[in-house]
Amino acid sequence: MLRLSDAYQIKEEEPEADLSVLVLNINPGKNQRLLETCQMLSDYSEYADRVRTYAKVMDLRSAVERAVKECIEEGILKDFLRKNRAEAIEMSIFEYDEEMHMRQVREEGLEEGLTLGWKEAEERINKLYDKLLEQNRGEDLKRAVKDTAYRRELFKEFGL
Repeated sequence: MLRLSDAYQIKEEEPEADLSVLVLNINPGKNQRLLETCQMLSDYSEYADRVRTYAKVMDLRSAVERAVKECIEEGILKDFLRKNRAEAIEMSIFEYDEEMHMRQVREEGLEEGLTLGWKEAEERINKLYDKLLEQNRGEDLKRAVKDTAYRRELFKEFGL
């Protein structure tokens, strides 16, 4: 369930205006009963799946145009796609580009987080090793290099 009020900058317990939307996954293999009862959703699911599949092996515009052509030929969203072909193609490209953009943003954020995490871990380990060397605890250092459980104990000991 998505709520418009979740995006409000100023949060209120009971906003005066709100909109709640139930979001359903209509990708292949999801919500099959719904797709069986609503031909339009089933057709759209098939169309979107074809676009995604073709976009893996060809440029996006070609993938969308191929999906539109095939769907019209096979009676999938036939009337809608015939009447609104150009708009459907442009909207599909826009939506798919936006989806790809959001995926790239998430992947970049994950990559950035991992890089930062590794950097912080390296700094923490280096501080531990420096403290052990300062205290002439070479044997503890050797053990900490190989034994992660022991290293965690040393992190606690040194407050790291």
